[in-house]
Amino acid sequence: MFHFSYDIIFSELTYVSSFFAILIRVFFQKVYYVKLTSGKRETFAIFLRNVGINPLPVADLKTISTFADADSDPKGYSWTWLDKKIKHFQFDKLGNLFPGVKNLDEKVCIYLLDFVALKLTSLGSKLIFWHENFPDRKIIFISFSVDDLSIPKLPDNCLRLVIPIPGILDFFRLVFKVVVRIFLKVRSLVSFKPKLQEKLRSEPHFDWGKYEHAYVTHSGLKYGSLYEKSLYYSGTDSFFEPKNLVHFDYSGCNSPSEELPWFQLTPAKKLSLKDVVSISLKLVFALNFLSIELSSLPLKIRILILSLKFHAHRKDLSHFKQLKRAYIDYDIVCPKSLILAFESYGVLTIGVQERFVYTYYKSATVVLDHYLVSSNESRLVMEQSRNYWFTNSLPVGQYRTDEFFRKFPKITNEDSVGVYNKRVLVLGYHSDMTWVESQVNPLLNWQAQEHFLNEIMELAGEFKDSLFTLRYKMIDWLELPYFSKLKYRLKEFPNIQISHEYGISFYSYYLVQNSDIIIGKHTSLLDEAISIGKPALVHDYSHNIKSIIGDTFDYFGSRVICKNFDSFKERFKLLLNGDLDLELEIKEVSTKLYGDLSDGKVKERVHSAIKSIN
Repeated sequence: MFHFSYDIIFSELTYVSSFFAILIRVFFQKVYYVKLTSGKRETFAIFLRNVGINPLPVADLKTISTFADADSDPKGYSWTWLDKKIKHFQFDKLGNLFPGVKNLDEKVCIYLLDFVALKLTSLGSKLIFWHENFPDRKIIFISFSVDDLSIPKLPDNCLRLVIPIPGILDFFRLVFKVVVRIFLKVRSLVSFKPKLQEKLRSEPHFDWGKYEHAYVTHSGLKYGSLYEKSLYYSGTDSFFEPKNLVHFDYSGCNSPSEELPWFQLTPAKKLSLKDVVSISLKLVFALNFLSIELSSLPLKIRILILSLKFHAHRKDLSHFKQLKRAYIDYDIVCPKSLILAFESYGVLTIGVQERFVYTYYKSATVVLDHYLVSSNESRLVMEQSRNYWFTNSLPVGQYRTDEFFRKFPKITNEDSVGVYNKRVLVLGYHSDMTWVESQVNPLLNWQAQEHFLNEIMELAGEFKDSLFTLRYKMIDWLELPYFSKLKYRLKEFPNIQISHEYGISFYSYYLVQNSDIIIGKHTSLLDEAISIGKPALVHDYSHNIKSIIGDTFDYFGSRVICKNFDSFKERFKLLLNGDLDLELEIKEVSTKLYGDLSDGKVKERVHSAIKSIN
């Protein structure tokens, strides 16, 4: 059968849209998708593969020159595109919808950047990688979501085709729901039945009106199985006593304790019909929704969503009459709608920089009143960045480095050096749990993991007098059938051990504390290790990626960043032999980047800074 010579790439497929993809497959030989969103994805993917429709095989590409396009957007594609699209937006007309919010235009733009940058990193980057490997092949990118009009960068040979049929169906479904709600409202008025006062959803035994300080949590009070979050807690200072903080949850997590003041924020969909209609009509006229420029429509929809969430948060905050401050758990992911709602009620927002590397990101954003940052270097960079909006900042250090000065219990199963001269901690990225996710993920795919572990085994084979301890965020992927042979090979190396301890909070910091050298993939833990003077090397490549973090942040061009195995092995050998020049170079980089703030007193400075804010 004749086939057209185009690569068809779907943004995502559901059971329904897959019928269209199957029809397309009749005419085009190469049909791919980036994401599946229906049912059992692996079963669905196998069905699609049997009819010639496959996940976009990013993992199998020959070369990816830089991962940064899928991560930090160093070339600023997102801002460039956004500036063009919003230059005619009249943000001054939005003031009535966001009462009490200053510099509204800048803050809304930052909110929109989050959305646009995510489109680049999750979708646009994969098409860029594909084009890099197949520059002569034409791409037809098909999406069923109007949001994908906001992908800021596509290859020159890529035709974008947006068919928002599911979106149109969702719109009519919404209209139907509105009509039903209106009918039920009218019926309730006609029936003259008194309506019982709605109870506040959260725990009734708390007097919400008395709390002055809030802790805004992200996904609960634990970071996976790695550590517990206690930055804003103190066992000796009542100012930071957990029971004196109302905990706001926006992630849908339940309270870990009935004694902990825990308030789950109301989603926008719970707003009254009157509020939804009123806000929507005001925005329709303020932003000219009837404009024929379709590419700006997703941005207008995002502003509508921001406004609806903002008003839902304001309704929640109206119960907290004495609230003065909100401490933010995860700076870059806290909803901007909530930050603006706090500002509208005069509540100060205070946050601590979660990860140093975000200093250099053009795809991550922060809006806060007071920002306690990792170092003077990060403050200087972020003060000049459009991605960060804060009134005051203060360098306090990387707060988790305090754990390096903690006394851990004696652990015998993983901390024994035995006959080995050096302890080497190897930090790796975990892997996706399904082959579908693995194929489209440039960083966490199975091939990249296999490549990394093969190189670690080569090091272990050559440097037999060193003990290599592998540490990951999670280790369940190692049980996948794909890794069975690799797992067997690892057991052949007596000087390689895999850390399986996830029951002790901050155990990774214990491993750093008791290691002589840290090597592996770039993580916040590796940055923190360098800041306390640990010799470290970044394995900044994979089987097909030439640069992972180096195009975002390269440690001032130092030898910390290794771009190939030869340099990785050579510099590792230098560190084993105590090379003074390389060790001095790493210490100089550490001083320039982090200063002398990794001293075990970061949390103390955070608490002191918070208490000094008027």
